[in-house]
Amino acid sequence: MSRPYEHRVTDRLNAAASELDESVRPLVSRLIDQPGKRLRSTLLAACVPGTGVDPAPLGALVELVHVASLLHDDIIDRAAVRRGLPAAHVVAGEERATLAGLACFALAGKLAADLGPGVSMAVSAAVAELSVGELLDVQRAFDTELSIEDYLELVTRKTGELFRLPCVLGALAAGADRATAAVLAEFGLELGVAFQIMDDCLDLRVGQDVDKPVGTDHQLGLFGAPTLFALRVDEDGSLRRTLLSSSFGAHDMPGVRSMVLDRGGFASATHLARERHANALVILNRLEDEDLRASLRTVGMAMWQDVT
Repeated sequence: MSRPYEHRVTDRLNAAASELDESVRPLVSRLIDQPGKRLRSTLLAACVPGTGVDPAPLGALVELVHVASLLHDDIIDRAAVRRGLPAAHVVAGEERATLAGLACFALAGKLAADLGPGVSMAVSAAVAELSVGELLDVQRAFDTELSIEDYLELVTRKTGELFRLPCVLGALAAGADRATAAVLAEFGLELGVAFQIMDDCLDLRVGQDVDKPVGTDHQLGLFGAPTLFALRVDEDGSLRRTLLSSSFGAHDMPGVRSMVLDRGGFASATHLARERHANALVILNRLEDEDLRASLRTVGMAMWQDVT
């Protein structure tokens, strides 16, 4: 009997990691061994129902790109923990963690080239978008005037692109026509944006995440959708002053959550997330293939339930 899809993805990721230099291999392998939800490879598999195509090679590829992005994200966000373990930069220092991320991006490029020019072009374009997104993330730090539109551009280039890529690759694997491929890419992008907005809501509402100490993003000046919506109606300026205070720390987060809630930040962000998720599902109505439409709708709803 064939090994389950998620195991085949892991097998291919481990095989890929074995090609890395031993100085960075352990930093990558520990993320492979603690796989998370594997949302992106799951999304890719949903793009090829009934085609007989084995999605595992491309599934492993998108997860490798994701691992690379996590290694760099944790450095930028100063996250101390990733998937229940100390983050790579905590274990080995920022230099080695940065090199590990670069090695993963380079290896992803090599694997993509082996899978064909279309795959290579798609991965290169996605990595370029991710790089711009990371740059925007740094540039926007402590910008309490950041518009929701600019925030959405950032989210689109990061999380949106990491959801778009598996759909683009899935379309290539399935031999989809141009119109179908465009719909899949648009769906992935919209789903990724909705996912990130709701994830922002959950991170702030719960007040802690297994991968980050309380208030880490806010201490770095990286404000999610709920906080940005609240800042738009921060008439007395108290939320803004708190966020920009030189003494701001984790101890201020209960007050920040309260102010964001009182100003309707959670409600506005949740509404936007639901709106974008609904848009993603509507996009699927343009697909002629009923099996493909049903497959993606099922995955889209399952992912949504994970963050609501």
